[in-house]
Amino acid sequence: MSVLNKSSLVTGDEEIRSAFPSRMKRKMFVSVNTEGSLKVKRHDVVFTRPEDNEPEDEVDVAGCYHVTIEETSDHDIFEEDAEAAPLSLEDWGQSTIDELKEVNLAYKDVFAWSYKEMPGLDPKVAVHRLAIKPEHRPVKQAQRRFQPKLISQIEEKVNKLIEAGFIREVKYPTWIANIVPVRKKNGQLRVCVDFRDLNNACPKDDFPLPIMEIMIDATAGHEALSFMDGSSGYNQIRMALEDEEKTAFRTPKCIYCYKVMPFGLKNAGATYQRTMQRIFDDMLHKHIECYVDDLVVKSKKKCDHLKDLKLVLDRLRKYQLRMNPLKCAFGVTSGKFLGFIVRHRGIEVDHSKIDAIQKMPSPKNLHELRRLQGRLAYIRRFISNLASRYQPFQRLMRKDAVFDWDQSCQNAFDSIKKYLLNPPVLSAPATGKPLILYIAAQETSLEALLAQENDKGKECALYYLSRTLTGAELNYSPIEKMCLALFFAIDKLRHYMQAFTIHLVAKADPVKYILSRSVISGRLAKWAIILQQYDIVYIPQKAVKGQALADFLADHPVPSN
Repeated sequence: MSVLNKSSLVTGDEEIRSAFPSRMKRKMFVSVNTEGSLKVKRHDVVFTRPEDNEPEDEVDVAGCYHVTIEETSDHDIFEEDAEAAPLSLEDWGQSTIDELKEVNLAYKDVFAWSYKEMPGLDPKVAVHRLAIKPEHRPVKQAQRRFQPKLISQIEEKVNKLIEAGFIREVKYPTWIANIVPVRKKNGQLRVCVDFRDLNNACPKDDFPLPIMEIMIDATAGHEALSFMDGSSGYNQIRMALEDEEKTAFRTPKCIYCYKVMPFGLKNAGATYQRTMQRIFDDMLHKHIECYVDDLVVKSKKKCDHLKDLKLVLDRLRKYQLRMNPLKCAFGVTSGKFLGFIVRHRGIEVDHSKIDAIQKMPSPKNLHELRRLQGRLAYIRRFISNLASRYQPFQRLMRKDAVFDWDQSCQNAFDSIKKYLLNPPVLSAPATGKPLILYIAAQETSLEALLAQENDKGKECALYYLSRTLTGAELNYSPIEKMCLALFFAIDKLRHYMQAFTIHLVAKADPVKYILSRSVISGRLAKWAIILQQYDIVYIPQKAVKGQALADFLADHPVPSN
């Protein structure tokens, strides 16, 4: 399926900047099977949020192709190979591509190429209000000085905001913030506003943002996906009229305030998510997933995708919510969402996240070690036994510890890099089947693996968990550590545990240990109460034979005691 650039279609004398608006980056992966006949599979992964410095006029192709080359006509295709390439993931076909183009032409008003094409949401639908605490007095930040060469660039950015109707001039404001020029990767200037004082005066809006892991799971396993991104999303919601002047900021030219919700304001994300909840309330988790201004239209069957896409585009048109055509991709089988690659067969780590770790030199100080720790934490779901792999670093993280990067630290770092050369592909849980929870307790860490059998009876990993034991936990008996591992998994994976029957696989039965005690108190009593909420069936470790268990035990050698 071809994705045309913004100047590729012309109708009459009118140039249509995009019949299929998209700005994507494609990476192609090819797998070859040489058993019997030569089998070649090509998979295109579409990245819908490219770097700022990438060219905008690329022509990208998205799709999934399956090619079989046979030496003789007498060979039969392996049944498993035929199943690995279902028709639902084959190329879309010209008729469907034409229909997608027609949809984009019919809904071209839903996409905004400039600020002028963003009418904004009706204030009756949503406005952003500042609930300033009464005990906080207004703050006027001291004026900052800028280099002469920056002043003209700042004024240029400010003039664009004035032309778009996003800001207006204000006199005698009680709150005044300064601007902070930030240089982007592509060399352009971004003008930000230092709202720290105003943010400190506002209480936190506790409107719940979606849990990213649940959203990613809910997006994987669909045959067709369309990714969309709000065009300057926050700026499409107006500020409450009485709060506009509180957003005043000083420029070399004048003092202005925002008429629309700016980036950098506390609770702006909560306001936007509340708005999306209101707009797509009856569609969320059925046809669409939405995390602030990132939208994914999803269809279990490819044949339903045009219908689902039209439903969402109609809703966007109704509320005058505009999308950014340069960050949209339609009718693809995989793409980047919330930092992960979601596709029909599962969830993968974004390769840029792995590359960032692979290219890191050995940390030379605590700051660099914490940077490594943060990058690993983001993809910890994919790393088996991370706590044990990370164990040599722990002593360097202690207060007042001398930073001594020795050979054990280097070996641990190399081990992590080696593991990430071939990270696992995780599956999303399928309804109607129990989940399998493997737990292990080592001397200094707890580990867990959540898995589920697929339609072929093969166990697929869903989630890896691990943590280091601290303080008094190190003195627990082996069975108490096993109990702790179970409740650590329950705490972190509660959203899975509540919806499925859990088959617990472990060296010993922690459930029986807790519930068979004649008198329980303290933490055991607390654990017993928690256990009653879940449907957990213990399966002895010896009774399980499978590759998932073998891999888990290889990564988690259990102490003999």
